[in-house]
Amino acid sequence: MNQSQSLRCLATATASLLAVLAGAPCAHAEPGEELSAYALTFGPSEHPFFKFGHNAILIQPKDGQGLVFNFGTFQFDSPALIPKFLRGRFKYWLSVAGADDTMESYAAADRTILAQELDLSPAQRWVLWQALRENARPENREYLYDYFYDNCSTRVRDAIDRVTEGRVRAAGQTPARMTFRSHSLRLTADLLPEYLGLYLGLGRATDVPIKFWNEAFLPERLSDLLRAVRIADGSGEKPLVKSERVIYQSTRPVPPAAPPNWTIYFLSIGAAVGLLLVSLGRLGRRFAGARVLLGCFASVFGLVTGLLGLILVCLWAFTDHKAAHSNANIMQLAPWAIVLVVFGIGVALGRQNSIRKARKVAFSALAFSAAGILCKVLPGLNQDNWPFILLFLPVWMGLWGGLRAMTRAQERPI
Repeated sequence: MNQSQSLRCLATATASLLAVLAGAPCAHAEPGEELSAYALTFGPSEHPFFKFGHNAILIQPKDGQGLVFNFGTFQFDSPALIPKFLRGRFKYWLSVAGADDTMESYAAADRTILAQELDLSPAQRWVLWQALRENARPENREYLYDYFYDNCSTRVRDAIDRVTEGRVRAAGQTPARMTFRSHSLRLTADLLPEYLGLYLGLGRATDVPIKFWNEAFLPERLSDLLRAVRIADGSGEKPLVKSERVIYQSTRPVPPAAPPNWTIYFLSIGAAVGLLLVSLGRLGRRFAGARVLLGCFASVFGLVTGLLGLILVCLWAFTDHKAAHSNANIMQLAPWAIVLVVFGIGVALGRQNSIRKARKVAFSALAFSAAGILCKVLPGLNQDNWPFILLFLPVWMGLWGGLRAMTRAQERPI
């Protein structure tokens, strides 16, 4: 080999070595270096199911489309939806979708989209990415949904907490500003049927003090919690949220900061109906029309309150809805009042035996309702239900008073 050939070989070898060295950082890049992790928060919409907002985790590679991991997926058109949901045994699952399609979908529904970039290390991003992929496998993706304790938001919270070694939970130990019930009522105040259903159906468990960590069952409160989290940064600490931006701003009104106080309206309605029933009873001894109205009201009121009372009993005794257990509103909705459906018809027809029986049922329901006030002073039994006491107590009193007024003078009324 001559000198020129030797130089060419050396140049080639040097070039090859430089190429290898230049490519070494890419070949040995730390896992997770090319990934970014975001917590996504989606605002509420008009549908009752979506009043509380939603959230997800976005894993975004440097090249290519990001993937959104969504813990709030369920089969909306499933025939088992309502039966399983009522029994507290409905399952949600973790689904994966492209970031572009997800953003377009929520923007089209006029729902605010907030993206919070998490300042995780490459290793933490890689662990989060791998854990989400494993969780999304068909055999792992389903979970038993619980509205307050295991939902789409708590799953996002827990996934981030695990990868930060408990820093999210540690930041969430301050007392919450509201209870589960208060948050539920403020977010449904613009939809009266849902507001009343939640207020009536939620038991005392939703009134106990909770922590900021528990408040993160709501996506909007989770985004606040993430802002408060600090993680290790060498010898010090840094915020978990590196940056955040609103990708889409909804035109919907901002949800109220606190639930409405409509107690005076409940009391006014209850008092007005109670006085009307007493008046109908007094007039009913002389005018058949008043008697018929009172009897019809007794039938309808007995049907509604009796069924609602039975539903609350079933939610407590036969379902996994922990939030509906130990519900003091049962005392305002005596389940046995459903027999007024029959007795009320007899009242309308002027049958004295039916009037007496209806009066006794109304009196027992009245006593049961009044006993609900005693629960306010007994340890462990107080519940946020004054509006329903002030609504139903006057009505039961008025119904009993009206039926009592219709009793024949020779009979001794209860």
